[in-house]
Amino acid sequence: MQKDEIKNINYTSYDSNKLGFSISIPSNWKINTDRLETEPGPSREEVYEAFRQSFPDSAMTFEEFKQQSEQPRRPTSAPEAYDKLLEEQRASALGFEKFKKIYNDDRKKAYKAFFETCLGMPTDEDIEKEYMSRDLSAEEAYKRLIKDPETFLISFEEFEQQYKDEQERKRERERREEELSQMEEGYFEASPPDDDNYPSVEVTKLNLTRSISPLELYQLDKLSSEEALQRIRPSKGITVDGLQGVKYYCIYDTGEIRNETEMPKYFNVYLIEEHTGWIITCSCLTKVFPKYKEIFTKIITSFRRI
Repeated sequence: MQKDEIKNINYTSYDSNKLGFSISIPSNWKINTDRLETEPGPSREEVYEAFRQSFPDSAMTFEEFKQQSEQPRRPTSAPEAYDKLLEEQRASALGFEKFKKIYNDDRKKAYKAFFETCLGMPTDEDIEKEYMSRDLSAEEAYKRLIKDPETFLISFEEFEQQYKDEQERKRERERREEELSQMEEGYFEASPPDDDNYPSVEVTKLNLTRSISPLELYQLDKLSSEEALQRIRPSKGITVDGLQGVKYYCIYDTGEIRNETEMPKYFNVYLIEEHTGWIITCSCLTKVFPKYKEIFTKIITSFRRI
């Protein structure tokens, strides 16, 4: 999208009488959702049907699906998580025959080739000191590598502490998500019908259960360090419809895409009016965000309460 195209975009004002706001969006965009949370959501049968459409080869019956959705998941313990990750790493390690072939010609290269299939690579000095100093056959060397958990991972004691810290951060994130979910009063979303860059605007209306500032609302909603590939801390504020808000940019790491430019980038604004909170979110693929930023700014600043 060129600058001239951006300047020549026609906008249409849309009034959400359900949620009590108006906003201007490009004329070719479509309103996909405009709902109050008090409206009934999909039934379990409808959710199951959507599951069947997504996974047509699944043999899971409705009763099994229902039972699985109702059954609370037991949290994975640190030893279980460690053993599972260790098993995965061992399974993906360099095979013995390849290791043996390299080892018989050059031991250092064999160790380096093995560690290239692991999570971490020791320094040349460590390989020479810790591994090459042993007078072992290829079979003995390989067995020691495979048997020792610290070949693949840090010690269990270090892993356990990191795992506990990670679980605590996860619980805190879930707590914040639950609080936001309970306050959500309605949701609006619009996007163009066919655009491979996936631009969209979302407006979430909140019925606040406690007195909070726009900065606190941002802190409830912000992505965790594991989810955000890039986070820009809110600094300069923004005024929308007379309300002083907080704006925030981030790139969401889905964990499925390696190329950063193909990940979604978000431009969020947080507003508070007494007991009502608003989260306005504009997003698209990172690679085109600079081109869409002007459009997103115009959409956000057009927001008005009615």
